[in-house]
Parts: sequence; C-alpha cells; structure tokens
Amino acid sequence: MTHREKHTQHQRLFFYMVGVGAAVVALFGYFAAAVFERYPLADLDLMKAAIIAVSTCVLFYQFDQLLSTREMSYMLGRASVRWVQVVMVVLLAYVLLPEPDRDHMREVMQLWAIGTWPLLLGALALMRLSAVRLYSGADARRAIFIQPGRQSRTLALRLARSPMLGIRIDGYFGRPYKGEESTVKRLGGLDELDNYLRTTPCQVVFLGTGLITDPQATPILDRLGDTTAAIYFVPESPRESPFQINVADIAGVPLLALHETEILGMSRVLKRAFDVTVALGMLVIFGLPMILIAIGIKRTSPGPVFFRQIRYGQDGKPIRIYKFRSMHVHLPEAKVQQATRGDPRITPLGRFIRKTSLDELPQILNVLDGSMSLVGPRPHAAEHNELYRQQIKGYMLRHTVKPGITGWAQVNGLRGETDTLDKMMQRVEHDRYYIQNWSLWLDIKIIARTALLVVRDRSAF
Repeated sequence: MTHREKHTQHQRLFFYMVGVGAAVVALFGYFAAAVFERYPLADLDLMKAAIIAVSTCVLFYQFDQLLSTREMSYMLGRASVRWVQVVMVVLLAYVLLPEPDRDHMREVMQLWAIGTWPLLLGALALMRLSAVRLYSGADARRAIFIQPGRQSRTLALRLARSPMLGIRIDGYFGRPYKGEESTVKRLGGLDELDNYLRTTPCQVVFLGTGLITDPQATPILDRLGDTTAAIYFVPESPRESPFQINVADIAGVPLLALHETEILGMSRVLKRAFDVTVALGMLVIFGLPMILIAIGIKRTSPGPVFFRQIRYGQDGKPIRIYKFRSMHVHLPEAKVQQATRGDPRITPLGRFIRKTSLDELPQILNVLDGSMSLVGPRPHAAEHNELYRQQIKGYMLRHTVKPGITGWAQVNGLRGETDTLDKMMQRVEHDRYYIQNWSLWLDIKIIARTALLVVRDRSAF
C-alpha cells in the first residue's frame, strides 16, 4: 500500500519530458509502420495520430517508476502495462472512426502496436539511465539531519536506497539515539553544528521535531538562514499513533493533516451520482436473481427473507443494513458472533449465496437510500465496533465516510472472518488508506476486482 508522492517542480518538468518523449516515440512508430506497410502517408488519419500522441503522453506523464528504486525490469513491466492501455484506446478509435481502407490500416495498426513497444521500452530505459546520471552523479546534494526523530531516520534510510533522488546523507547533529542502532552517522551535538556549516558544503538540511523544544532552536534557525541550503521540517507522529501526517492547505494556510478524506464537495456529488447510476443498473441486472433467491429462502427454511441489523454508518450514526438471510432463525444471542467456516447456523442455500456474495445484493437498497455507498469500509456489527474501538487506535476514523458493499480491504485479501486482532488492524489500515486516497478511478478498480474475487475467492463461506 503506497501513497502517491507529490513531485517537486524539477521532477514535474522531467515527467513532462517523459510524456512528450513517449508520445514522439509512439508517433514515430505509427508513421514507420505506415511506411513499412506501404500505406500512403498522405492518407493517414491525423485524428488517429492526435489520439496516439495525447493518450501516450497522458498515460506516461508522471510515470513514477522511472524515478523509483525498483529494478529496471519492474519499471519496464509497468511500462508495458501502460502501453497496452494506450493500444486499447487507439484501437477503440480505429473501430469508431471512419477508415477508407480498413484492411490495410489494420495491418498498419498491428505493426504499430507490436513494433513500437520495444522502441518505447528502450526510450524509457534511456530516460531512466539519464535520470540516474542526472540526479545521483557529481551533482548529488549533500544533506544533514538536525535532532532527527523516527520519521527522519526512515527518510534517511530511503534516501540512501534512492540515489536517483539526488540527496546524499552525511550524518546528523543531535542527541545520540537511545537503544536503537542508527543507520545515519552522528556528526556531533548541536553545539558542533555551527563549525560544520562554516567548514563543510551542505545543500540540504532536515529538521526533526526534537529541535522545536530545544533552547538552541532559535540560534540554529538564524544560522541556517545565513546559509544557501534547502531547509525541510520533518513532522513526527507520536509513537504508536494511528495517524499519518500529510501536508494540507486550507484558506492559503499550510497545515499538517493527521486525517482527512478526499470525498468532499464535488467529489462527494460525483461519488453519489456514480453510486446511484451503478446501483440502478445492478437492480436491472440482478432483479430476477434477487426474486429467485427470495423465493428459495422462503421455501428452504422458515423465517424472513431479509436479515436486518443495526450497524454504524457515516459519522458513527446507526443505520439498518439489509442482507439475504443465510442462517437459520435463532434466538437473539447475548454476544454477536461472526460466521465461521463450517458454521452450523448457515443454511445450504445460505452457504451458496454467501460464497458468491449474493447475500449482499439487498444492500443495493441501502446504496439507493443514501445510507451506504458501493465502495467504502465494510460496516461491522455495532457490538464489534464497540469492541474494536477500544482495542485499535483510530478505529472509528473508518466511519468518516459511508460504509460500502465492498472496499479496499476486501480486494486486498481481508475479506471474510477477522478472527485475530491483527487482521482487523490491517482492515482498518486499508480502510483509512481508501478514505485518504479516494478517487472515482479507485472505486471503479475496486468494483472490477470485487467481481473477479466473487468468481475465484476461497475465503468466503
């Protein structure tokens, strides 16, 4: 699980060049394929050429793997996936746009799709090698840490593993680490910093939060103001804190956000419109199967068709969720128990609809009434919520948004019974990642992966 990095201006310029360079290679391949297949260049459709250029540039702009610490082979593999996406877009245009000599153009497009691929990979490999030379050569900037904390040490380790970031760590000034083996060399105490800055070139300084309460903070900042170094502040979360710090901006004031959601304003409107549209489509598609399941439940076991339960929704408010009943009717239990594999309470039909997730279909009604979303953190029984909110720090933050029929945790192997506290902690971590990194495209990916899981997942029962 990774957070998308915000790029600096020079990195954005590099990625602009990558996007444009990839588009040039794709266009070259298009015209080269036409020449090879003896297709008249004067008859080439400029609209297709524009689609090739734009789609390639968009998909390869901010291709992060070029500056990643991953192996070259991994980068080329991810580039191949993006190239397939470009080809799909262009082939769609080929099908929809008029073409006077479609058979001849089909040969051109086939050669373009296959022949341009190795050319593009070669160009990207050269760009990556150029980036390594540009960022990690003699121009690499020397950096120090002042009073570093845990996050500073993590940053130092990643910088050491990422030479393409162009920052070489000399060491740190401050108190020695207690009980921990440092990966960064200690250069001295704070009283030795001034002499270092006067005698040693230093282009980057990272300030840890420990400096804030230090009586030497003001003179150190004044001294740094008399240098030409880039200065960064590295915020820290308290140890064992459930929060991850992100940079935010409200009304022009920079903030450090511990928890926030992207589902606000127009994003919320867009997500709601998507939910309603897809839910109505699902009702049309699954309406008849839902009727048949309801009839099957009534005929195979006594009791109601629907299982209703109070769970926590957005902002921790109670909502009533609907599912097809998959268990025998029993007396209310003092303690709500999660279903387990081979649970005798589950009916034969219930076992099938749980395995295929068809028991969740009535929650389409929850989506339409606005109490749930198609994608979001799965709602747990109220009793489980009260249990886990006492045991897992930050547990209730998953209720910042509406719960969903499926979620980021479920498509990442955390579907089914959470029989250990560690599994629930992982589920909460994935839920919070979704909340803080939401996009409509992420929702679409989760729905697509859920459909695949329904077919092949063995963790449901």
